[in-house]
Amino acid sequence: MAAIFSGYSEFGRVLADYITREASVRGAVLSDNEGDAVDLAFDEDRTTALEVQILGAQLDRAAERLSTWFQDRGRGPCEILIEASHGSLCYAFVAGAYVLAVFSEPAQGDDEARSAEAERVLAGFRGLRRDIEALLEA
Repeated sequence: MAAIFSGYSEFGRVLADYITREASVRGAVLSDNEGDAVDLAFDEDRTTALEVQILGAQLDRAAERLSTWFQDRGRGPCEILIEASHGSLCYAFVAGAYVLAVFSEPAQGDDEARSAEAERVLAGFRGLRRDIEALLEA
């Protein structure tokens, strides 16, 4: 098993536990409203701390705007999943001030298999989001 960097706090440990459960995940980060990493976790064989930190820093405005747009229309909190040829990215604006982001290996298979994998990834991400929000409330 690859070495998982588990961050510096309880947030990093929760992120690392998620990466351990989700074999396709390369890294995860919780960033503040300035785009600075609160904590991160990553698979040291597949990515670097800098790549994970940059990921969180680049998503703060987009996550906030999308979340606000959906909430203004009565849809509540949202998770954003972006799939690309080299991997997928799932992120959300949490607790009104943070961005939670996870990036993974690309899904394999036909359209049906990729759709099923996207649903599975989103369900797992929602669980991670709940865990992070619980820590933020504590």
